[in-house]
Amino acid sequence: MQVAMSRVLCALAIALTLSCNAGPSEKFEAAQSRQAVGSTVTAQFLTLPMHPREEESSEEGLIEFENRFIWRAPLENGLPPGISNGPQVEAAQPSPLAARAGGGTGTQVLVNASNAADSYQGETGAAANGTSIVGGSNSIFPGACGTNPCFVRSYTSGDGGTSYSTASPGGTWNGTTFGITFDPAIDFDTSGNYFYVFGGAPLSGSFPNSIAVASAGPSGLSWSTPVAVTFNKNRFFDDKYYLAVDRSASTFRDRIYVGWDRNQQNNQILFVSFSSNHGASWSSPVKVNDGTSRFERVIGAYPAVDHRNGTVLMSWHDYARNQIFVDRSTNGGVSWGTDVLAAITHTGFGMDIGCNGGRSQSPAHHLKVGPSGTLHLVYADNVAGSGFDILYVQSANGGLTWTAPRRLNDDAGAAHQYHPTLAVSAGAAGDKVAVTFYDRRDDPANCLTHVYSTQSTDGGATFSANVRQTTAASNFDGNPNGPGDYSSSTPVGTGTIAFHSQHPAADFDVFAIGF
Repeated sequence: MQVAMSRVLCALAIALTLSCNAGPSEKFEAAQSRQAVGSTVTAQFLTLPMHPREEESSEEGLIEFENRFIWRAPLENGLPPGISNGPQVEAAQPSPLAARAGGGTGTQVLVNASNAADSYQGETGAAANGTSIVGGSNSIFPGACGTNPCFVRSYTSGDGGTSYSTASPGGTWNGTTFGITFDPAIDFDTSGNYFYVFGGAPLSGSFPNSIAVASAGPSGLSWSTPVAVTFNKNRFFDDKYYLAVDRSASTFRDRIYVGWDRNQQNNQILFVSFSSNHGASWSSPVKVNDGTSRFERVIGAYPAVDHRNGTVLMSWHDYARNQIFVDRSTNGGVSWGTDVLAAITHTGFGMDIGCNGGRSQSPAHHLKVGPSGTLHLVYADNVAGSGFDILYVQSANGGLTWTAPRRLNDDAGAAHQYHPTLAVSAGAAGDKVAVTFYDRRDDPANCLTHVYSTQSTDGGATFSANVRQTTAASNFDGNPNGPGDYSSSTPVGTGTIAFHSQHPAADFDVFAIGF
C-alpha cells in the first residue's frame, strides 16, 4: 500500500487553507476535514498544524492516513491481533489530592513572547541556561506561507523573562528549502549553547521530509544553518521529535539525543540519533522500542538524561496498547534495554475533548530526570467521572518500577485539563517539580481555557494547591489547530517559565508565564 504523494501534498495545502490550483486564502476559514469511519472516532496526525482527512483502506482493516496506516480492527485485550504484551494490567485509578479550594490567581510574569499578528503560534519548546531563556514554537501564517515563511521561531530573553526577541533558524538545509517547519524542542549543553530540533516538509512539489537541528551560542539570539538528522524522500515520514543534551561529566558529556517515531507503510517505530560534535553530524538511527510486529503504534518520543551519570532515557506513547513506556541506554544511545510500562492511558491516538476545533488531545507526556536521579513523568488522560486530567508518576530506581498515578488538578467535577508541562530542578528538600497545564474549570461550559500550575518541593511526595496563572481565558473553539499537541516549561533560577499558546482575541500568540 502506497500513498500518492500528490494527494498528500494537496491535502496539506488544503489544511493550510491553500488550494492546489489557486492562490492562498487570508483567514482561518477552512475547518479541519474529518471523516468518520463506521461508528469510531477518527484518529489524527499529530504533527502538522492542521490535519487532513483520513481515508479508509480495504486491506487488513487499516486506515490510510497521510503516509501512516492506523490500525482500526477490533482489538484483543486492548492489543491488535497477534501482539502480546504479557498479562494485561487493569488501569490503576489515580490518587486524588486532598480537597482544596483551587482557582486562586498567582503572582506571575505574563509576557506575550511572540507578538505575531495574523498568525498561529503553537506547540512550544523551552530551555534556560542560567543567563538567558529560550522558548520556541510553530509559527504559521494560514494561507500566506509564501509571504510570511511558516518556520519555527525562537523567543529569547536576557532579562529574566521580562522581554523577548524573536528569530528563526530558517527552513533551508540539505540543499532543500521546505515550505513549513514544525514540532520544536530546545535544550543546551555544558557551555550554555542552545540546540533547536524541528521537522520540515514542503507545501508543494516533491515530498522530502527531514529532521534538523540548529544551534546558537549562550545568548540564544542567532541560529546556525540547520543540519539534517534525517532526510527522507518518498520513503517514510519522521514525526514528533524532541531532544535532550547530556550535561553530565560522563564519557557522553555534551552528546545530543534526538528521538522520533518513523512512519513507514504499516509501522510506527521509535528511533534515536545522537551527535558527539555539537550537531555537526549525526549517527545512523537506532531503534528503541522492543516491538517487532507489522503493526507497532508509537508516537511522542521524549528523551531525558540523568546528568549525574550520562544514562539516557526515552519515553513514548504506544496508542494501540494505551500505555506509556520508558527505556534506557547506558552506552550513549548505542543500544537500549527492555521497554518498561510506566503508565496506562485511556486516550488511544487522541481524544476530542471539544472546543479545540476538532483537534484531538493525546497524553502529551513529559519525562525529566531530577538532580536526585528520580524520574518524573506527567501526562494527560481520560479519568472516569473526572474528565481529562493531569496525572503524575515517578520512579526512584531508574525507571524499573513506577508509582501509581496521582491526579494533580485539584478541581471537583469533570472539567478538562490537558497539555501538561514539566520543569524539575534542585530543591531544599528534594527535587522541585513544577507542572503547568491548560484548565477549563472556570467555564461551566467546559470550553474557555486558562493555564494553571502546581508545584512540589519535596520530590513529588506532595503538591501545592493549583494556581491560575493567566489573566484572560483563551477560546480555542472554532480554530482547527486548537493549541496544538504539547507545551513546554523550564526551570529559571528558583522559579519556572512555561510557554503556552494563548488565544484571548484574534491572534494566537505564545505567552511566557513566570512563577
